Amino acid sequence: MKSVAFNEFGDSSVLEVIDRDIPVPGAGEVVVKVTAAPVNPTDLLMRDGKQAALMTELQPPYIAGMEFSGHVHACGEGVELAARLPVIGVTNPRRPEGGAHTEYVCVPAGQVAEVPEGTDLVTAATVPMNALTAMLSLELVALEAGQVLLVTGGAGMLGGSVLQLAHQAGLKVATNAAEADADLVRSLGADVVLPRSEGLSEAFKAEFGEADGLIDGALIGDHVAHLVKPGATAVSLRKSNPITDSRLNCTYVSVLDGMARPEMVAAVAEHIAKGTLKGRVAPDGVFAFTDARAAFEMAEANKARGRVVLSFAD
Repeated sequence: MKSVAFNEFGDSSVLEVIDRDIPVPGAGEVVVKVTAAPVNPTDLLMRDGKQAALMTELQPPYIAGMEFSGHVHACGEGVELAARLPVIGVTNPRRPEGGAHTEYVCVPAGQVAEVPEGTDLVTAATVPMNALTAMLSLELVALEAGQVLLVTGGAGMLGGSVLQLAHQAGLKVATNAAEADADLVRSLGADVVLPRSEGLSEAFKAEFGEADGLIDGALIGDHVAHLVKPGATAVSLRKSNPITDSRLNCTYVSVLDGMARPEMVAAVAEHIAKGTLKGRVAPDGVFAFTDARAAFEMAEANKARGRVVLSFAD
C-alpha cells in the first residue's frame, strides 16, 4: 500500500509517498481502506517537528493524519463489521503504525463507526476530530439550555462544531467572527456575532452581561476570560495555550480522550447520518495523495474556511 510519509521534520518538501505492507488486524482491531483523510493543523505541527518531544520513542518514517473515512477491509477476532461497510474513524498518528495518511489504516474497532451508504465520505472525513473535541469541551463546561456560552473562533472548523452542538443543546451562543464570516457562524448556530477584536467585550456585555462558560477555539482565552462569571469553566484547546484567569475553572481538552470513548465516536457518526454535524471541505481542497506536498501547502496557507483533504479513492 501507499502512504504519505516523512523521515525528517521540515516544510512540505520532506513529504514523500512510500510503500508499506497492508496491515493485518489483531484482536479487537479493524483495517479500513481509506477514502479520504484531511490535513489538520496538528498534522502541520507534526511535520514541522513542533511535536517532536511527543515522538521521541518513534522511528521514521512518520505518517500524519488523525481522522479518515473509508470502507471496512478486514476485521480481527471479536470484531463483527461487514466488509465494504462505510465508516468514519480517528487515530493517533504518534504511534509506531503512524496515522491516517495511508491507503489502509488499522485501528481499534471502537475508533471507527458506521455511516450510511451514500454518505459523502470526503466531507464526512472532516467531521470526527473537531466533533470529538467539541463534544468533550461541551461536556466540561456542563451548561444547561438557556445558559450563555462564549465561543472564540466560531468560523473555524472546531468553533463551527461547537456552535452546531451548542445550538442543538439550547444554549445561547456568542462568537467572534470577521464580518465576512458573520452569515456562516449564524448558519452554524451563533445567536450573537461579536467583532473579532476591537469592541468584542463591549458588544458581549451589552447583549449578555457575562458568560456561563467559555470554549476558546481561537486560543485567545486570557483576552476574553473577564467576560466569564466567576467559578465557571473555561476550556482551552491546547495545553500550551492555557487560560490563566484564577477566578475560573480553567482546563483544556485533548481529542485523544474522545478517541478512547467508542460511544462518542459512534455519536459523531450518528450526527453525520442525521446531518446535525456538517463537515467543510476547502474550495478546490481535495488532492490526490500523490500531491500531498501541495495539499499541505494549501492547508498551511490557512485561507479557506474548510479542510484540505487527501484522497485515497481508487
